[in-house]
Order: sequence, then C-alpha cells, then structure tokens
Amino acid sequence: MSKQTVSSALRQEALNTLATHGKTFYWAAFFLGKDRAALAALLYTSCRQLDDIADEPGKGNELRRCVLEQIKSEIAQSAPTQCHQVSAAWRQLIQLGVDAEAVSMLIEGLIQDTHLVFFRQQRDLDRYCYRVAGTVGIMMCAVLGVRNREAIPYAIDLGIAMQLTNICRDVLEDASLGRRYLPIDVPVEMLRTAQHESRHEVVEAIDAQLVRAEQFYKSALSGLIYLPRGSRVAIYLAAILYRAIGHKLRARQYAWWKGRVIVSGAQKLLITLGALPAMIRLCTASKLKPDSAHSRALHRYLEGMAYADDQAH
Repeated sequence: MSKQTVSSALRQEALNTLATHGKTFYWAAFFLGKDRAALAALLYTSCRQLDDIADEPGKGNELRRCVLEQIKSEIAQSAPTQCHQVSAAWRQLIQLGVDAEAVSMLIEGLIQDTHLVFFRQQRDLDRYCYRVAGTVGIMMCAVLGVRNREAIPYAIDLGIAMQLTNICRDVLEDASLGRRYLPIDVPVEMLRTAQHESRHEVVEAIDAQLVRAEQFYKSALSGLIYLPRGSRVAIYLAAILYRAIGHKLRARQYAWWKGRVIVSGAQKLLITLGALPAMIRLCTASKLKPDSAHSRALHRYLEGMAYADDQAH
C-alpha cells in the first residue's frame, strides 16, 4: 500500500465506527498493529457507509440506486467537479493502494440490493457474495501489504464465506426488508412469519449454505500463509470468530425466526484462547504457499468476474 497516510482524526473516527458496528473485526484488529488496524478500520467504515446508503430507511429504491451510481461515477473520474463525502473517502483509499475495480464491483453488488432480491440459483448467490464481500477481501490484500497475487483467490474465499454466514444469520432481518438471498422458492412473507409449512425447506437451505461457507473458510485459512506474519493472526481470528456465528446458528437448530445470533465477548475470549496454538504456528511458519493449490471448483460460478475468473480457468 502507498506510503501516503490519512489524518489521525479520520483514523480514530474509523476505529470508533469499527468498535461500535464491527465488534468481531475490532477484536481481531488488536492483533494487526496500530497502522494496519487504522487502515482496516477505514476500509470497514467506507464499506459500511455504502451499505447504509443501500439500506437507508425512508428513501425509495430509485433514489438509493441513484446515489450509489453517482458515487461509483465520481470514484471513477480523474477529477470530479463535485464529490460526495463517501466518494472522497473511497478516492483516498484508492490513492493508498486499494483496487479501484474491486470498489466498483462492490458498489455494483450494493446497487443490486436496491432491486428486488429473490435469488433462485446458487450461481446468483455466489456472484452476489463475490461483489459485496469477495471484493473486500481483494481490498484487504492492499491494506495488509500482500504482494503475491496468488493470495487473491483465498482472500475472495474469506469474503464469500463471511457473506454466506451473514445471509444465514440475517434471514429474518433481510426478509423484513423484502429480500430473500437463500436460493429457494419460499415467499419472503413466509420467511418473515416463519410459517411451519416453510420451516423445513428454509432450515435445509441455511444448512446447505453454512456447509458451503465452511468450504470457503477452509480454503481461506489455508491461504493465510501468503499474508505478512504480522497480519496472519488478526485475519485468522476474524475468520474463526465469524465462522462461530454459523456454529451457534447450527446449535440453535437454524431457528432464524428467533433473531440474530451473536457471539458474546466472553465467547470471543474463549475462542481466542483456544486458538493460541494455531496462532503460534501461523506466526512461526516459514513456508510461503498452502499445501495444495486453490480449488477451482469454489469459483465455478464466478466466470467472467475480474480476479476470480483469472484463478478459475
């Protein structure tokens, strides 16, 4: 990443946002070091600002879509005459080394959320997850100082794994927004009310996506070896703490109608302590590549998409 820096005030604001809205990532960021943690927090905050625009209550889909399109256009311009506050933050991140094409794809995914979302096929879900989360993995490579392009598919995998976890955790919340990300034919109204006749199909769908998320997590964890030693522990913790959400949901028998699953601070501490041997191994590992090549099958639905497609064929 470029040696340019951001102001201490902006960094602190980003860390405060991370502490409030991204507790799992804030916990993991302690292991990144001050400078990397601040940049990661700035990236998180900028992503959240875009997400808030896509979900902003009281504004119609068309208006939210127009704002996102405007931001996307301003980021792409070399010298925009006017610049939305969010656009300015992203332009600064790009100057610091964040991939501009990944930012554009992220916004495309969020624009997708301003339309009716009723996925029917796994392909549609995977491509959406790539846009809104796999791209963030690509951006994090710049934040963490990763130089080897072979790390990118593993970074994409971690983003997709986390997004699949999100989707499984937030079935009820998404349904309240009129969205159904699970590739099933159950009407969104039945997701909101959790009618008994639909529960079995929804439970099976959640289980299937958590199984797929586990495949992506395993791949992503095997690729941590590409990261600088100082970043491995933080990303490892972020991955296993987020994966724990899926484990808790499974233990609750996938009862999405009971609301969002949360991993408490005490549980985070226990998971962290239990992961100490693995963290030590990561810090001391000398090899620079995973034991096996990246699985092309994981990206089979991402044909034609930048970075992912390069690795899939």
